Amino acid sequence: MRFSRMFPAIAIAAVMVAGNCQFAAADDRGECKTASGDAAIEACTRAIDSKKFVKQKRVLSLLYTNRGVEYEIKKEFDKAIADHDQAIKIDPKNSVPYNNRGNAYAGKADWEHAVADFDMAIKLNPKYAEAFFNRGLAKRNRGDTEGSETDIAQAKELQPGIGATQ
Repeated sequence: MRFSRMFPAIAIAAVMVAGNCQFAAADDRGECKTASGDAAIEACTRAIDSKKFVKQKRVLSLLYTNRGVEYEIKKEFDKAIADHDQAIKIDPKNSVPYNNRGNAYAGKADWEHAVADFDMAIKLNPKYAEAFFNRGLAKRNRGDTEGSETDIAQAKELQPGIGATQ
């Protein structure tokens, strides 16, 4: 008799815990986008590990690339590149991970790979001002002054004020 009275309470508790896991994954997704540093990396990792976004390819791709950006900021370029690789594998038509991986390669002063990734980001999104700007900087660093100026001018045409220091 005691068991039968407790069963509904246990079932309700189990449903509440399961429901909270979904909210936690959603909260982790939001924190992955808005937090920075280790907090963002941990939130992105929890959201990825939750498996909640497996069927939402664009979301899962962005979780990986957001975490990759945080690794890049920490100058952990190989981890950043690995995350951007995974983001691209999940959603190869998403221009953002290509741009972000290009930035990670630029952090390693690997200008050829950086330019190739910025090229792909621009191919996927010809109005991606940030990718034009980043490609211009990478071209400048590899000695292509004319190509650099052309790309930076295109970036500024697409997004006036890009690259302005604050």
